[in-house]
Amino acid sequence: MKNRLGNLVLLLAFLCVAPVLAEPSSKSGTIAVGTEWETEYHVVDSGTEGPTVLILGGIHGNEPAGWRAAEQIRHWPIVAGKLVVVPRANVQGLAANVREVPEQPEGEKDLNRNFPRENGEIESDQRVTPRGQLAMALWKLAAKVKPNWVIDLHEGYEFNRTHIPPEGKKKSVGSSVIYRGGDKMDPLAGRIVDAANATVTDKSKRFTLLRQGPVSTGLARACIEVMGAEGVIFETTFKDQPLSLRTRQQRAMVNVLLNHIGLIDRDCRDVLAAPKREGHLLVAAFDGPGTGASKSKLFPIVDHAQDMTLHFLGGSEMRPEVLEQFDVVVFPGGSGSKQAAAIGENGRDAVRGFIGDGGGYVGVCAGAYLCSAHYSWSLDLIDSTVFTGSREIPGKGKKQMWYRGGSSDIDIELTDQGKELFVGVDSEFVVRYANGPIISPKGLELLDDYRVLAWYRSENGLWKPQKGTMVNTPAIVSGAYGKGRVMSVSPHPESTPSLHSIIENSLRWVAGLKQGRSAAKEPSKAKSEKPAKAGV
Repeated sequence: MKNRLGNLVLLLAFLCVAPVLAEPSSKSGTIAVGTEWETEYHVVDSGTEGPTVLILGGIHGNEPAGWRAAEQIRHWPIVAGKLVVVPRANVQGLAANVREVPEQPEGEKDLNRNFPRENGEIESDQRVTPRGQLAMALWKLAAKVKPNWVIDLHEGYEFNRTHIPPEGKKKSVGSSVIYRGGDKMDPLAGRIVDAANATVTDKSKRFTLLRQGPVSTGLARACIEVMGAEGVIFETTFKDQPLSLRTRQQRAMVNVLLNHIGLIDRDCRDVLAAPKREGHLLVAAFDGPGTGASKSKLFPIVDHAQDMTLHFLGGSEMRPEVLEQFDVVVFPGGSGSKQAAAIGENGRDAVRGFIGDGGGYVGVCAGAYLCSAHYSWSLDLIDSTVFTGSREIPGKGKKQMWYRGGSSDIDIELTDQGKELFVGVDSEFVVRYANGPIISPKGLELLDDYRVLAWYRSENGLWKPQKGTMVNTPAIVSGAYGKGRVMSVSPHPESTPSLHSIIENSLRWVAGLKQGRSAAKEPSKAKSEKPAKAGV
């Protein structure tokens, strides 16, 4: 009894003196309020003593990897200090996809040149006199949060390692870490570059170290010289590289730095999305090898939807721990076989697992080939076989039947189930077609029958064996796979603004969200699912 009493006294004493762990807090604010440059910033306070880090994205409006990576990084679980993130610093430039701040006087166009330093001793924040309202607003925020570190995320147009500029032109700083060289920073910078280079297979595209420090007229340099902060610029390269790779490189570099200074205590490179919340879709879009130009019309539909957030994934990110952060995955037009090869066998298994566990899949054209059950590389999500194979054409040799010629306009008719789902779209319309799959049921016992939401009512083709094989075949079908839902879209509705709702409502339906009048309910089986005429 005496021992028990003693133990109780010790426990009570410990509880009285043990520190109370602070709960992390997150809040958002706005700078340049009331102006056309108004933009959000976010502050995550761990509640534990540590450095304050300011991360900037989108200083230049034609460098999207920076702002998208910043938007992802602001959701990382910090364990010490504060994280302050301005994802979209130059909102007007980002909207117009231009480097500079639009419609500004000549001396104020480049936001990264708007922090001039006056001569003389460093005595106060007044030594930096920014040019323009946006630069002033950013400087006021920096002065308020007093960062110990500033990380400015940028992109170059060429690879610094191999770029040979024309005479009189500056060398691009793409794929580099720009920092102030010295015994303290050199080892850290080396580890940062190593992390970025782990994503690179082409030696000509490897990252380099630039020890001259951030540009003298940028915000990072101003914070260095006025506030005594440490500042770095991470530069990816947008030439011939998918956005998913560049954002991954930005995350890899920031991950090393934040772990080094103790803001995070684990590898956060695979943390891309905010926590899921009801009524809002987190959409993962594959943008790696095998994707075609049509993605430039498909992905903005998601980006502009108020109830969706778009993130880009490459083949190396098709893993369960990444996919589980999202509600829907999208595969665009291009080449289904090349997309399948890019994500690999493990990636295909991961996508199947994601859908089977309740995720959604939308495949457009090549993505519709990918989700079929026809090829050895198919995902086998939809019980469909594809009209393809080679035929001998007199005087031409063997020709592949999937190729029906260039892009063309094809007539479409919605079924009753399609009308329920695609509210606001005419029951008959014309859509762009570019060799999407011509499908029919495969009859696999392990897959449910698909439901037809739209029929092709006209066709194109180059060769006689293709004649009559497209008319009255399914253009858009939906199906179930495990606990998840799949939408296979053979044509390209993203190419026609009046048909964009087909993409939006497909995404909402596969995620189980309501839209229109009745989109959340399962399209019912009905006689209208059968074609008006027999199709092949």
